[in-house]
Amino acid sequence: MSAPVVLDLLEPGDSAADVKIITTLQGLVDGLLEPRAAAETIDAEIVRDCQEAYVSYTSVPSPSPEQLENKTIRAPQPAGWIKFLWDCVGKAAMKVPANHAGQDRLVSLLYELQQLPKHRVPWLAAGNLIEKELWSLNAKNGYEGLNQWLWELDQGHFTGGRQVEQDPAAALEYVNYSAFLARLLAKGVAEVTRLSALTLRSPFHRSFPSLAKTDIDSAEAVRHYEPYACAAAQWMIFAAEALCEMCNEGVLVAIGEQRWTQGLWDARKTNFEYVARDERFSEQARDYAAQAAERMVQAENHDFGKAEESIIQKFGFITPEKD
Repeated sequence: MSAPVVLDLLEPGDSAADVKIITTLQGLVDGLLEPRAAAETIDAEIVRDCQEAYVSYTSVPSPSPEQLENKTIRAPQPAGWIKFLWDCVGKAAMKVPANHAGQDRLVSLLYELQQLPKHRVPWLAAGNLIEKELWSLNAKNGYEGLNQWLWELDQGHFTGGRQVEQDPAAALEYVNYSAFLARLLAKGVAEVTRLSALTLRSPFHRSFPSLAKTDIDSAEAVRHYEPYACAAAQWMIFAAEALCEMCNEGVLVAIGEQRWTQGLWDARKTNFEYVARDERFSEQARDYAAQAAERMVQAENHDFGKAEESIIQKFGFITPEKD
């Protein structure tokens, strides 16, 4: 059994519903709850709160903005609950070690939420009481904002004042987060490759900036490069087959985004092999890089023709027309 992980998501002033959802996630990560049971518990809590808020909102003819603001009258906000859930799941993924079973459980939770029966709850949107369908999570609607919120978490935690090159705690969370995102792709749950350290946004995209052993700034360059190499490795360790198929087919995830090509695959493999044998990198970084290079070889020998549904079909990726 994996070691317990403290998610540390509770905040002063959290409502009973907040606490219920957070403790459910903690139990899930610790292996005390199965993903399906966790999904059903979270769904039931959101439904209960929306129904109670609906009763509160309709208990007076026209609730005032002041009543809504001070919460003497409550309004049903399922969209707010979905955002809260994505925030908690993303932050939990940062705390769970990359190779911890809790990572797989978080991904399985999102899968189970997708499988729940679709149903509607009351929703106050733009001043109008309407209904919102829960758990209609698909690529067309950005998985109910999951993609966007994962991007916002990435930007909020790993750029600016908490640069991963300067803060070891942020670097570790970045590696954990990358392992979670890679699993989402590999399991066909959500496509978030624009956040990958394998792509243009990351220093790992550049070959080996200023890493020559004779360079007086070599140690500093290694220190800045290493967190991205470790994070990039997670994508290959946990999603090598999916990424290999994407590169084989020249996938373009979205117009204006980087294309996944054989050239990109080969360049990343060279990067990992370089890091794995360079003793200036930490033992952990070299181990991650070696694992990633090995997984790339395994993926190259994978028989993609036997897959029930390819990653291309699953996410509807754009591929070049072939003669």
